[in-house]
Amino acid sequence: MAEKAFLVDTSKCQGCRGCQVACKQWNGLPGEKTEFFAGPEYTNPGKLSAITWNHVIFFPIDRSNETRPIWTIMHKKCFHCAEANCMAVCPEKAIYKKDGWTVIDQDKCIGCGACVHACVYNVPEIAEKHHTNDAGQHIIVKDRSHKCNACTQNEREIPACVTVCPSGALLYDYRNKMIDYAQKRVKELKADGYPNASIYGLDQYGGLGVITVLRDKPEKYDLPVNPPKVDHVKAEHTKDVYALLSTATMGIPALKRFAYRASKSLTKDA
Repeated sequence: MAEKAFLVDTSKCQGCRGCQVACKQWNGLPGEKTEFFAGPEYTNPGKLSAITWNHVIFFPIDRSNETRPIWTIMHKKCFHCAEANCMAVCPEKAIYKKDGWTVIDQDKCIGCGACVHACVYNVPEIAEKHHTNDAGQHIIVKDRSHKCNACTQNEREIPACVTVCPSGALLYDYRNKMIDYAQKRVKELKADGYPNASIYGLDQYGGLGVITVLRDKPEKYDLPVNPPKVDHVKAEHTKDVYALLSTATMGIPALKRFAYRASKSLTKDA
């Protein structure tokens, strides 16, 4: 588990999307063609993608209390699970831990989509085309999986998204400090009339690298309290079959992807 962690305080997020812009600028990511109402309310883009590594979700206004409507806005990125499903299923071991953060090695990734299907948070995505940034760096590789890497590749001491947050809704520090802060905030929220205020990320998948403060129960924000873990025995069996089939692929990514799909099919009922 990473020593550091992000903290997302949904009670403070103003929806400015500064984090989205900072992430794209720092990592040289292209803009995304989208529509004004791409997702719920003003969520735009509608979801994370291979070229959008963090975004802001606008949840529908909760009017259950007519005198105090609640509009929750939440920053979302890879949760950097300590026991990550994506890492467990990757047949090429392209997903690994760097200083506790879950990172994808683009030189090893074959774009099989195993991580895409294994992630319950719908984070990693396969790129549809190449993209080179203004400095000539090949940032996005077509047919490879991409997501937030916590600024461990284009390295900086404090991740770009955190540095621009104007309201203190996005923080970054040692994980124990972020948990202490989250617990304090939940107490304050409960005293302020939010009896179901909660913390997400303490235990899920061995502990997440993103701790989230919520005004209500996690389920209300599409965050599973007990997210399913992959069947490690079956995952290893699939990878063993893939290792055998991939010997005939001559290292060609497209053939490796075919070999992985065949491995999945052969071990489906195993």
